[in-house]
Amino acid sequence: MSDGAGCYLAGRKFEKGELRLLIDSVLANRNICKPHTKELVTKLAAEGGKYFKNYARHVVNLDDWQKDERRDYFYNIELLCEAIEKSVKVKFIYNVFGADKKLHPKREEPSLISPYQLFLKNGHYYLACNYDKYNNLSYCRVDRITDIVLTEEAAKPCTQVEGCENGLNLGNMTNRLPYLYEDKPERIEFVTANGAENMINYVLDWFGGDVQISDIGDGNYKFSLVASPRAMRFWILQFGRYVKVLSPQSLVNKIKEDVTCMGALYE
Repeated sequence: MSDGAGCYLAGRKFEKGELRLLIDSVLANRNICKPHTKELVTKLAAEGGKYFKNYARHVVNLDDWQKDERRDYFYNIELLCEAIEKSVKVKFIYNVFGADKKLHPKREEPSLISPYQLFLKNGHYYLACNYDKYNNLSYCRVDRITDIVLTEEAAKPCTQVEGCENGLNLGNMTNRLPYLYEDKPERIEFVTANGAENMINYVLDWFGGDVQISDIGDGNYKFSLVASPRAMRFWILQFGRYVKVLSPQSLVNKIKEDVTCMGALYE
């Protein structure tokens, strides 16, 4: 900016802390290939001016970061954003990893989907969508999508998808899905055992503030929340001896089965 007496910097678009957060997010995203990572970090660092140099050590050590070598990640995001904006269906191949560590089509035929929103969950970028053959909401990892084609067919309105009759409340929905399984959320109750430390922190980190917590003494707590039973099955198992499910009974039974099977593996 000029005031007639000289030029000076009136302000920057980003604070240093904001730039560090953005740069670290780029570095932590395994789906951005190394050349693109370096390019993005350099662009972001330029916003901080010549004195913003803390990013340099990350760029030097870029080889130490695990990165996907695919270069179509951002192109896929652009196409999906375009499809969402135009409200049109998309065809793509959805892939899974094989023992050769390479992506392989889950099915040979392309999937036809209605795309609704992109979001970040558990360090991965997902697409909330509806497969044309079904009436539920699905979640696809963007880094596993290839061969995207935009169609001219209008997307199914989100309000016609089961569970989204009042629109897509993605924040509320992802809080109920610690892992993105597609079953219907239910009220789930569990208690800590053996004085499990930090369980309140773990529960709030995963499920947000919409959780009922009761102190039951001896350093233990009872939790009540709405979540996907299928996802909770695996979430609960990671805490082993420190958590006991109270309800629903169907989830209790599955946990018992899993514990029995796990024990048998080590006999």
